[in-house]
Amino acid sequence: MSMLFIFTAVGLVLFLFGIAAIVWSIRSGQLDDLDTPAMRMLHDDAPPKSLSASPPSQPTDKHLKPTSSELS
Repeated sequence: MSMLFIFTAVGLVLFLFGIAAIVWSIRSGQLDDLDTPAMRMLHDDAPPKSLSASPPSQPTDKHLKPTSSELS
């Protein structure tokens, strides 16, 4: 019978702790905007600043041999 009183007291303390955590999260703004962070990841990143439009005249990898169009 004494275990019933102990478990009731522990359950009540845990319940009050949960209520206090919910009240704190509401007052601190944790639950204000739940949609924007999820949508933010869907937006594209900014485009690169500038890339040259012409391809390089020399191959960038030394193990690649130049093609016939690059030799002329």
